[in-house]
Amino acid sequence: MIYNVDYEICTILFMVFFLVMIFTRKGIIDFQHRIFRVYVLVSFTNTCLDVITCKMLEDISRFPFWINYILNSAFLVLQCVIPTIFLMYVYFKVQRIEAKIGRYFYAVWIPVAIGVFLVITSYFSHYIFYIDETGYHHGSFHIYLYINVAFYALASILYTISYRKILKQRQCIITFVIIFCAMAPVIVQFFFQNYMLAGVGSALSVFVMYFTDENQEIYEDTVTNALNREAFIQHVYMNMDRKLPEQIFVIALDNFKLINEMHGVEGGNEIMQILVSSLADEYGENHVYRFGGDIFVVVLEEKTEGAKELDIIRRIVSRRMHLSDNTTAEMTACICLLHTIHIPQSNLVQTIEQAIFKVKRKGKGQFIEVDEDATEDMHRLIAVEQALLEKVESGRFEVHYQPIFDTHTKRFHSMEALARLNVYGYGYVSPEEFILIAEKNGTILKIGLLVLEEVCRFISENNLREKGIEFIEVNLSVVQCMQDSICQDIMNILNKYDVPPSMINLEITESAAADSEEKLVRNMARLALTDITFSLDDYGSGFSNINYIVDLPFSIVKLDKYIVWAAMRNVTSRRVIEHTVAMFKSINLNIVAEGVEDIEMVKILTDMGVDYLQGFYFSRPVPKEQLLLCLEQDYIDKKLNPKKNDKEEKVNV
Repeated sequence: MIYNVDYEICTILFMVFFLVMIFTRKGIIDFQHRIFRVYVLVSFTNTCLDVITCKMLEDISRFPFWINYILNSAFLVLQCVIPTIFLMYVYFKVQRIEAKIGRYFYAVWIPVAIGVFLVITSYFSHYIFYIDETGYHHGSFHIYLYINVAFYALASILYTISYRKILKQRQCIITFVIIFCAMAPVIVQFFFQNYMLAGVGSALSVFVMYFTDENQEIYEDTVTNALNREAFIQHVYMNMDRKLPEQIFVIALDNFKLINEMHGVEGGNEIMQILVSSLADEYGENHVYRFGGDIFVVVLEEKTEGAKELDIIRRIVSRRMHLSDNTTAEMTACICLLHTIHIPQSNLVQTIEQAIFKVKRKGKGQFIEVDEDATEDMHRLIAVEQALLEKVESGRFEVHYQPIFDTHTKRFHSMEALARLNVYGYGYVSPEEFILIAEKNGTILKIGLLVLEEVCRFISENNLREKGIEFIEVNLSVVQCMQDSICQDIMNILNKYDVPPSMINLEITESAAADSEEKLVRNMARLALTDITFSLDDYGSGFSNINYIVDLPFSIVKLDKYIVWAAMRNVTSRRVIEHTVAMFKSINLNIVAEGVEDIEMVKILTDMGVDYLQGFYFSRPVPKEQLLLCLEQDYIDKKLNPKKNDKEEKVNV
């Protein structure tokens, strides 16, 4: 049989041109791009084999039988593989976004494995083809090759339709066009078998793939021509999956806003372009990424020497840059070094962002290496931040309560509401830790209102006044004190649960008073008109400025636990507290002593004239159900008469 291979010969020339373009094009390292290159190479090889085998079969006697068999087998094996590679190309369009491999990915290789097996064993079985003195012949199962192509074409269509929301309409249309370009010549060849057109189908699909490839659009930063954040994430995720450790150098430029002001936006862009070009010259363009804004990333293999690379990067960053307007610019940058072996894939971006925040706080031109211990600290921080966000989204925040003892009535007079955060993997985290994080990420305002709402819900569900509770203390953060809307927000919550304002006492720390005194005076004056009262918390832990007490409408001053403990250890500190208590009582302020840990402290502080006592001796902060049990008279009697209780326990024993 004479085979018409003119189309395939033209296709080879066409694909050589595309091979040159593809492999000289800036390579973007992601799964889809790699599969595209493999698809082109395999298609090119397959087309070449198609022409060679057809020419050899025209005069079969000139070539040894085994050469014909091997080359035809190789050609048919590649014909089985090409549709599978195309399905992988479609698959990784979605995988790029989802970043996970489904189980079915491995199952799709089963049909091609059957086809390859049938081709290889055809030497004995003649199932797919056989060669004799008269030439090349189709076997009884030769149609399986077309079934294989049809199967993968259909699978590609179904997969595209299933993920049309991810791929979007334009990508779906492009995928269908590629499938049609690949399938149409194959269908023609099925009916006119002396026309070799499989290579034509592959070439047409390559043509459409190349000119609709969105790699450049998706992965390249338009300002600096560096690879962008998405490309960085894809590259690192891929190598994490492959267990290939890498070093990530994060370069955060210092005072880039000032550079833009001095040289203009165009000058700032030119500076970044020069920096990217210099880094690319040193490390290659596929290793340099713009993470965002004025932050750049260099990714290297873990085996490289970190200290040496740090010196090189610093030298590149600090190099004097000559701009097109004949001016020069110099920069400094903070640099972070991270190791992917220490970072879970899910925490990659957050760890980098936290590292940048941490190094920036140290000052200009600083460096930190995020080693295993530092990475664990960041994992904890990220876990806390995630837990805060989840609580805010859920609209509920856990609150524990600590009762406050009245030294005059010998009962619990009030209680303090304390926010609690249970972080998965770490347990309960101290408010001192998570409040700082909440203030940084902006959730503190919502958390403060959620805590107040939980307190109001507790009050509305329980008649606390019957149990002697006059109010509940709720902490007001520095950020909340600064808000013009805080008064209205608080009143809205109180009205929602029909809670009298007199049942709420707002605790304000000395630091909050210092940072926001002007707005705080205005907000406190408004709230005081509603019968809400105020406590100055942690007195003695900061500057202890008496002006806060004089200028602001506080009714209670809470002595910090550390000065209370100091008074228990030495006479001088005790005298200080005695005079402090006398001073506050002379201006009609009530005193709460925090940190009470035993009955001796109860007696000493009561004798000093302290009005209220709070501490672990009476109760740790506990959930509301347990707190209600603490309000019972039997519980209070046991705390006030510990020796009597000990004797009773011994008698019972």
